[in-house]
Amino acid sequence: MDHETVNGEKTLDGWRRQIDALDTELLRLLNQRAAIACEIASIKVASGLAPYDGNRERQVLANVLENNPGPLDQQSVTDIFSGIIRETRRLGTERMQEQTGETATRRQS
Repeated sequence: MDHETVNGEKTLDGWRRQIDALDTELLRLLNQRAAIACEIASIKVASGLAPYDGNRERQVLANVLENNPGPLDQQSVTDIFSGIIRETRRLGTERMQEQTGETATRRQS
């Protein structure tokens, strides 16, 4: 059954195509979020701030939990966003280390 609908209902292939499109959009948004995290890392380096801000992480989690309409439960949302935060923090920390190393190299020159 390769048809989009059977008797007016979406087929398995139709639902899967919709999931694939959503996954592509999620990936685009996650990469956009990661790019912003790298910009924040640059600001933190310039301002002498620490890479990790536990208060901000708690704010992000509280915000997504408050705005969660379901069907994902609160624990699922916490787990998903904790992973997103962890990976963007890792990327931001790497960026900070690169920039800090560049700054130290420029000072030595």
